[in-house]
Amino acid sequence: MRLVIVTASVVLVFCAAFDVWTARVQGQVSTPQAQTNKADPEVYAWTPRSGSVDSVIYLSGYRLYPGEWKKTKAFVIQNGKEFSAQTAGGWSTINNLHNGPQTLSVIVPGDVVPGQAQIVVEFEGRRSNPAAIAITEWKLPVLTRLNPTSGAPGTPVGIEGSGFHVGDEIEITDDEGKLIKLTSGWAPDGTSFMVPKDTREGILTLRIGNPKHGNGQSSEAVTFTVTNEPLSVELSPSDMDVAPGQWLDLQMSNAEPLHRSELTEVAFKQAGQTIIVAAPKPFRPHIKVPSALVAGEVELQLRTWRDGKASQWSEPATFKLADKPSPPMIDSIRLEKEQFVALNPGPERQASFAVSAGDKVVLHGLWPVADGSKLKVLLVRAGEVITMTAIDFDEKANWFGDVQVNLPQVLPVGEWRMIVSSETDGTQVEVPIVIRVVKK
Repeated sequence: MRLVIVTASVVLVFCAAFDVWTARVQGQVSTPQAQTNKADPEVYAWTPRSGSVDSVIYLSGYRLYPGEWKKTKAFVIQNGKEFSAQTAGGWSTINNLHNGPQTLSVIVPGDVVPGQAQIVVEFEGRRSNPAAIAITEWKLPVLTRLNPTSGAPGTPVGIEGSGFHVGDEIEITDDEGKLIKLTSGWAPDGTSFMVPKDTREGILTLRIGNPKHGNGQSSEAVTFTVTNEPLSVELSPSDMDVAPGQWLDLQMSNAEPLHRSELTEVAFKQAGQTIIVAAPKPFRPHIKVPSALVAGEVELQLRTWRDGKASQWSEPATFKLADKPSPPMIDSIRLEKEQFVALNPGPERQASFAVSAGDKVVLHGLWPVADGSKLKVLLVRAGEVITMTAIDFDEKANWFGDVQVNLPQVLPVGEWRMIVSSETDGTQVEVPIVIRVVKK
């Protein structure tokens, strides 16, 4: 399970058996309304290529419209018969709903039998090309690993493997034999759970069962160690290349150890030298790259401290440092109490963003600086420049993603350009749509 930093490149859509919701940038809830065109849905890839009743098949394609619950339909065709199949959300490309890549999850219905079958997607009467799958006998999932394998109460844990189904249950047994059951997800290659916050230190044994199809059987077991000791994390490649002297946002599979850390240290290793840097905020994976390093590959390791004790160093992860400073990256903009407006390129991107004097504007993105105060925000038009300083939107947030700009109380109406620059290295980026100042 990888910690995913949400940007505005996709709309994530999720559908459970009893709940339907759409996750948008920074957790804003909204259901996109498709302004449909006349082209047919198209499926160009799908995985897995086989599954049993209640398995989930991921379709990738165009015009699948995962957010249109009442219009997007799926069917499984087998032996000349057609069976309705439940859809379970997916993602679509923001600002390019009709021609951008999309996914749609389809649950294999209970009417099918082992053998060959096809899945088709229908939207407003138009159907996709068929996706051929093999229907197999139902069997329990195979568990391959936990990520992480140890952690404190409250830690989110990913269970990885194959052959998972809708309706599976996670069975957790503690050292004393106490059993709890949690509802599983519906991804074919894994699920997740959170270690109950009242769990005592010890070993948890996990299995996957299924009350409908499992016949009282469960999968092979895997174990998780509950501990309050300091723990390291599994680092992943960064979403942004930065140069020496800039600040890096570390990606990781599970950030929970940082939330409990009293001191978080990162070791940078390059050309035989090791430089250890402490994160200013131990709960936030935002760290300065030493200026003594040079462009090229660098090896990173991380450890946390708790109660005066250090964790083991994480496994090394290789990053590539850029040869020149990278500018900030802005992917969305909003007013303080409003939803984000995505700035990704596409035919559906807004042409302008309306503000008024005194408004608080929040920008979401990646910021290769120490904090918001190191960013200058300019409003520019012919013969006029207004300079402002940004601040952190939430200094206690676990991720440095949002900065806030307080607009002047007196601000001429009209169209402006907004430019965000780094005070440290002078790099800058322009908001790609017009900032339109209007009267309140």
